[in-house]
Amino acid sequence: MIFMASCTTIKYIPEDKTPAQIIQMGQNAAASSSYRSAIFCYETAIQRFGSNPSVLAEAQYEIGYVYLKQKKYEQSYDAFTSLLELYDSFGAALPPAYKKLAEIEIEKIPERYKK
Repeated sequence: MIFMASCTTIKYIPEDKTPAQIIQMGQNAAASSSYRSAIFCYETAIQRFGSNPSVLAEAQYEIGYVYLKQKKYEQSYDAFTSLLELYDSFGAALPPAYKKLAEIEIEKIPERYKK
């Protein structure tokens, strides 16, 4: 038996969703190649909870990763470099994993797309 994953577009996220739930919604959307919905979820997490450095770092990383999966290298590079700039400002307040992951992902971007 074959089950097809639904590729419904996410246009609204209930106000009672936690940052973790919104990020998970984005990850689920990205896993089913619903990239526009994934970006919408991550941007919503930033809009609602961006004052929390951990949420901001995770959502920013995920945005860069979605763009990288789509081979939108300029947008991916911009997202990852913005994330690395957060580490320059907030340092220890941010989870260290996203800095390392962003550095790894930037290496996958062709040089001609790096500003």
